[in-house]
Amino acid sequence: MIAAMISPAPRPPARVDARGRRVGPKPGTTTSRVDGARSGRAARAEIHRLAPWRRRLAPLRAVDSDDATSPAPSRSYVVPGRPVNPGLYCDWSVTDADVAEVWAYRVSLSVVALSVLACSSQAFIATDPVGAGGGSDPSWLDAAYFTGAAGLGVALRLIHMYVDPIKKFMQSLYAVGLAGSIGVAALASQNDGGSVPAYVVTHPAAVWAVGPMFAALTGVAFKEGMCYGKAECALLFFVIPATLLSHLTGLANEGVEKGLLGAWCVLIAVFAARKYTQEVKDDIGDKSVFIFNDLGEDEKTEWVSRARARDPARFARMSGE
Repeated sequence: MIAAMISPAPRPPARVDARGRRVGPKPGTTTSRVDGARSGRAARAEIHRLAPWRRRLAPLRAVDSDDATSPAPSRSYVVPGRPVNPGLYCDWSVTDADVAEVWAYRVSLSVVALSVLACSSQAFIATDPVGAGGGSDPSWLDAAYFTGAAGLGVALRLIHMYVDPIKKFMQSLYAVGLAGSIGVAALASQNDGGSVPAYVVTHPAAVWAVGPMFAALTGVAFKEGMCYGKAECALLFFVIPATLLSHLTGLANEGVEKGLLGAWCVLIAVFAARKYTQEVKDDIGDKSVFIFNDLGEDEKTEWVSRARARDPARFARMSGE
């Protein structure tokens, strides 16, 4: 009896197929290892199914986590060896992907600024700034204009905004303005072979077509001014629409329009240059809010309850309760 008690449990008989060949786990492979491999494959499939933002963050869920299976484990978005930033819903660290996104956003704003400077330069240095037979090159102006438009599109894709409907509205304005710009380019090529900036100068009503895209740029300036207290962005919020409306209505003379355009050029150049002086984490904002917004409703409820229970004072302070 004692021998029976201390002897190892018998292994289950191996399964064989009709030809007598062994099927099932390989010799020496335990059932737990097989189940672990299956669960690992299932986990990888689940991560692949997630949205791009969550797929990138999914590998961080188990880092220093109290409960890796929980939808809101503490410190689940903290990268070992990197500074920890306190967030409303969880602590987080800046990842390499975050750095790449922020720098791409900054470079795209620089492209927009260079485009504005290039297109506006004709108003100050060319004897015939409209590009219809003067010293300017219409194809060169169009290239500068649409390169800046592409840069603005990238910036609107990468900009960090907590209120997603506002971001989508700005993107919609950009799409309408881009379509209008393409239409103006087609009209300019049929009429006098000029560029989009040249056509807008000689046909003020074309501001209606291109204006929505610059309204989106005004929104970017407003966001940056409100979030970071940048004076140049606050001024851009007024200068951009004032420049376009003065040209559209004809209420301002050429000198006033040039003054507004010059102020626009200076302010957007300062804005783009100063973006490189910010810390990356400041450009991101509270990353936990973006993570939270990407969750399902049930997960959001659990995250809120966990965040409030983990540190009630901090949650109340950061949420404004």
